[in-house]
Amino acid sequence: MKNVGKSNNNNHNIGIMQRATLYLKRLKKKSFLLFFIMYLLMFLFLGGIAVNSGIQKNIEEIYKGMEGYFSVYSVDAAYRIDDNYIEQIMEDNNIIRFNAIIELYLSVPNTSLIPGRFSGTGNTEEYMSRFISNTQSKDYEDFQNKNRELIEGEHIKETDTMVALISDTLATLNNYTIGDTITANIVESRLSLFDSEAEGKTYTFTIKGIYKSNHKQEVKADTAECNIEDNYIFIDNNTGKEIASYLEGNKRNTYTGGVQFFLDSPQKVNQTIQKLSEEAAFENREVNTMNYRYEQSEEQLQSMARLIRIYLWILGLAGMLILFGVMQIHLRDRRSEIAIFMSLGVKKTHIILQHFIESLILYSLSWIAASISIIILCIVINIILPNIQFYLTPAGVWFSGAVGLFIILMAMLTSHICIVRFSPKQILSKDS
Repeated sequence: MKNVGKSNNNNHNIGIMQRATLYLKRLKKKSFLLFFIMYLLMFLFLGGIAVNSGIQKNIEEIYKGMEGYFSVYSVDAAYRIDDNYIEQIMEDNNIIRFNAIIELYLSVPNTSLIPGRFSGTGNTEEYMSRFISNTQSKDYEDFQNKNRELIEGEHIKETDTMVALISDTLATLNNYTIGDTITANIVESRLSLFDSEAEGKTYTFTIKGIYKSNHKQEVKADTAECNIEDNYIFIDNNTGKEIASYLEGNKRNTYTGGVQFFLDSPQKVNQTIQKLSEEAAFENREVNTMNYRYEQSEEQLQSMARLIRIYLWILGLAGMLILFGVMQIHLRDRRSEIAIFMSLGVKKTHIILQHFIESLILYSLSWIAASISIIILCIVINIILPNIQFYLTPAGVWFSGAVGLFIILMAMLTSHICIVRFSPKQILSKDS
């Protein structure tokens, strides 16, 4: 008896599948219309996923091989930035290197500076230039953000001594080339205080590189020579620390220009700053993050990603409503058929299951067709526009399939409430 029951049950299940396939073949136009609506919705949904995947990939590319950094400054003599302080911060595992900066004012009597406020006065300030020493000049903020760009020679390295970078304007004004030398003196001036034995001390720097400024500084009549940016001279930190050691009150090698700390990714900057802040590492010191360029690039892409996610949510909800409406219309044309099946003793669950199988067949075909269409479209777009890379991952395809299946199921169940609630007579009366 058990085997007979099982056999009848299998035959009944086969009957449901046969009815579903026969219906799709018999009413090809209606089936194709439902297939096309499902295909269109899945095409738009998969397209959104492909665009979102491309945006996330572009965000990853922004940070790939890119470093982030933050700077620490101090104007409080009790909280100086010196070698001991740098060693303390460098203990953080996220920080990979630093660039310590000292700003000095030295006289360059044998070098013609771009004229400023003191030009022709004979004052000491007429020959004063701002010297900026760096651990590595390539890490200096202006070089990082491309406000300055090295056009000849090499950047200053940590191991260099007695070398300098000058602007192309200063090089042209003095006919300087790579390998030439610039002589600088410590002299008495309002711009620098120094120990008495340091006055007149001379330093000769070899020009290692020439840079150009990528922005135009407005030089006014009252702009001093040492504040004209093309007069700036970058030097190595080994020499800069020696010069600074002669300045009054700076025996501890204080880095007056602050220090930059570099991390292997801009994404780690904020969390590192927060961690160090909790450890009171920045007490009475000013911290500046330097991720503006990266954050602007990422923010634009993140804004697009947010719009795409909103688009996917709206499309999902709209798709459910559209399918609900289409299935309601579709179901209305089948009321007589449903009532007859119910009158013949076919269970409501079997009727709903048949309709679900019909929808599942159409949905599976539309999902596969839409996936193939989007993959081909992505390949074509990526060839035509190589700077834009859209793609579908297997996870994205399966995710779209699951979401689509959920939408189909919800739309079908909500549209079949009448079958669950009403009798065959009530369904036929509604039909009439």
